[in-house]
Amino acid sequence: MNMFVSSAAVAAAPAVAMNSAAHEPPSVDHKAILARVEQIVDLLRTRYICEGWKMDEGSAARALDYFKRHVYGPAFKDEDEDTAAYYQALEFFSSHGQSLDWIHGGNPGGMICTLAHHSKRANEAGDAQLSALEEEIFELNELYHEHDEEICRLQAAWVGELHRLEDLRWTGGVYSTAKENWETVKAMPEAKEQSRLVALTERHGQKMDALIKQMWTTPASTPEGRRSKLLVLLVCVMGDKWTVVDEDADWEIELARKLMIEFVGGEPARELLGQFA
Repeated sequence: MNMFVSSAAVAAAPAVAMNSAAHEPPSVDHKAILARVEQIVDLLRTRYICEGWKMDEGSAARALDYFKRHVYGPAFKDEDEDTAAYYQALEFFSSHGQSLDWIHGGNPGGMICTLAHHSKRANEAGDAQLSALEEEIFELNELYHEHDEEICRLQAAWVGELHRLEDLRWTGGVYSTAKENWETVKAMPEAKEQSRLVALTERHGQKMDALIKQMWTTPASTPEGRRSKLLVLLVCVMGDKWTVVDEDADWEIELARKLMIEFVGGEPARELLGQFA
């Protein structure tokens, strides 16, 4: 049984490559597959890939040996031996970033789309999404904190009344239970208004949390994208201490913040250094 025809390659293969009987497996051009594997090995061995690149010669030899045996022999003694050898070939292709659709069927679609995925155009699309998310998140963050002062004022009012009622229990005033005092305070206009504002705030917070989670699933491929994610992290996630820039700023936080800004890189990093100087 041939173990090295991927389902994607079969789907992409022309109809003439299929046997006439619908139930029969597709025909396989072993020589064409071997030629493509030999080309891959030659290119990975002789062309510049990146600084420090070195192909795994042992793994490449095992992959070549597998496909050569399907062309020149000797045949594998059984399916288990064939499968074990094929998995070794797969390890070479996987670790060296090669397309099985190209190897098995000569279909370059996967390679074309993979290169497009790493293109400037794709990076711009991803970073445009991050920029839009940043804008939405900061708008929600502003709404989330819009009523902070009023919420604190209202809380101070009903907490003060609760303390007064509790003090009366022990100073000879009209006695009431803790539960009765709490019900009295809950009925205060200040307590009701605070509850309304807190509920409104929480709705904004939940929407903001969802957008932050969405943002963190989107990779940042350029300095602009990394800047968007870092600003959201510092301002909307980490808390006030991470945006302090005066003499009250914690030394440890300043060091961590500068390192994160350094990772942003480019002109956005220089702008952030100026913002948090």
